Amino acid sequence: MFIRLTQAVTRALELTIVACLALMALLVFGNVVLRYGFDSGIAVSEELARLLFVWLVLLGAILASRQHAHIGFDTLVKSLPPRWKKATIAFTGLLMLAACVVFVVGGWQQTNINLDNSYPVLGISYAWLHGSAIVFGVGMGISIVFNIWDALTQPHTPEELSMTLNLGERIEAEIEQVSTHHGKGPKA
Repeated sequence: MFIRLTQAVTRALELTIVACLALMALLVFGNVVLRYGFDSGIAVSEELARLLFVWLVLLGAILASRQHAHIGFDTLVKSLPPRWKKATIAFTGLLMLAACVVFVVGGWQQTNINLDNSYPVLGISYAWLHGSAIVFGVGMGISIVFNIWDALTQPHTPEELSMTLNLGERIEAEIEQVSTHHGKGPKA
């Protein structure tokens, strides 16, 4: 059940990120065309695109954490025996959880401070901007806890005990998943 929940949340994150990116592209492109072609523009375009970009980046960071897609330096970790790899994953995870607490607390404080301030053109509260830090901190914290739990309790090969995956390995795994999901075996 938990795996299905994480898959649903991952899918929701992906769709939200795609929607943010598509809307940003439409707003910015449309504004450029209107500005240069018709000497007018979309008033909310800049503010809304900036707000969407912040949400896109922070939601994308949560998604990347879950998929082990963040850039990382794992040269030291790869040379350690499995027990020490797990200890290192737990230690760095705890450090990252502390950073998540900073995001949640700071985001909460900034949200409360800016609750009555609003965007000049959009007219919505700046809380929508600073609230993204709260969502990021909580979402990233959940992802980190799951990653630590997975590393410490599930059987893994020594190569799998890394918080980052090689891009080539990720592409091969994705191809394998897509081909088996569609009922076809891998092509030779």
